[in-house]
Amino acid sequence: MTSILSTDNESRQFFYKQADQHINSINIKFQEKAVITNKMNEKIITCLQNNLSSTENNSRFISWCRNSFALRVIGTRQFLCDIKFGKPILLYENMYDIYKKIHTEAAHGGRDKCLDSVLINYSWFNRDLLQIFLKNCSSYQKRKSILKPILSKPIIALG
Repeated sequence: MTSILSTDNESRQFFYKQADQHINSINIKFQEKAVITNKMNEKIITCLQNNLSSTENNSRFISWCRNSFALRVIGTRQFLCDIKFGKPILLYENMYDIYKKIHTEAAHGGRDKCLDSVLINYSWFNRDLLQIFLKNCSSYQKRKSILKPILSKPIIALG
């Protein structure tokens, strides 16, 4: 049991290390909004609750928050959701756990199966980070592809 936990912890650390490298490789003006972190989540929620004055942030950030996100109350908690589809935002700190859960539910399926499941439930996720997660999944890498027989077509000679 300890080896499984340490392996999971190691793969989590490796995923976030590669994810950070990927985010840092993006153009600097897109890095901040490439993924939504817990810190950014709190900042957006504060902005949407009108508790954030324009002196603390520029007007572009406030406009971006109001045009992109909405607050949804589920139970006693507030969740940040995409305004267009109403789906919860996938936070950066939760990505590994969500990707792992969806990937195992899809029986270690490929990128498209996992992507469909993520699209159904979440918004504001990064496809490249999902690809990084799948590259690091040992079960997915060990899976053998099914060989399809080549269909032969008869040669018809026209006389």
